[in-house]
Amino acid sequence: MVGIQRHPSHPDASGLVSTLLTPHKKRTPWNGRAVTSSPKDASLDSISRTLAQVVRLTSSRSLFARQAAAAGVGLTQPSYALLRALIDNGPLAMGALARSTHMDMGMATRQVTSLVDAGLVTRNPDPADLRVALVTVTSQGRRVAGKLLGVRIGHLQRALADWTEAELDQFDRLLTRFVADSLATPIDD
Repeated sequence: MVGIQRHPSHPDASGLVSTLLTPHKKRTPWNGRAVTSSPKDASLDSISRTLAQVVRLTSSRSLFARQAAAAGVGLTQPSYALLRALIDNGPLAMGALARSTHMDMGMATRQVTSLVDAGLVTRNPDPADLRVALVTVTSQGRRVAGKLLGVRIGHLQRALADWTEAELDQFDRLLTRFVADSLATPIDD
């Protein structure tokens, strides 16, 4: 059975690196039906389980806290998500910012207020519609987010050091395609 284990070459991984290369065995899910009735079903089952591991890894508060500490920044996961959205998309209205980070308005507003207080973003009326507040990342916000991004990229560089350039390009292409296809596909028929 595959689980989350400490990677032998990364003692600081704190048990979060999974043994993704271990072949997956046929499993019986909670509903009692085997999901590996065909090779494609077996692959989909493996992908689903691996994605669950990736989600647990990327949403780990303790891992994020260690990354932020390594970068020397005092960001939370939600505040970093907001900064990244603003860096990637430019100034956004509060509603658009909340939607782009999958936060409710209350959470986004509280986080933006903290970011404003820290000097990492500004919140000003939209000249086109004074009822709307535009949130903009500051140069200090870019620097802070850049420090954290540097730690995260450094981790990826070490984790993927043995991958060839062709493997990295293929993974990038397939992961990008997966995200686009997932976003474009309704959850139910």
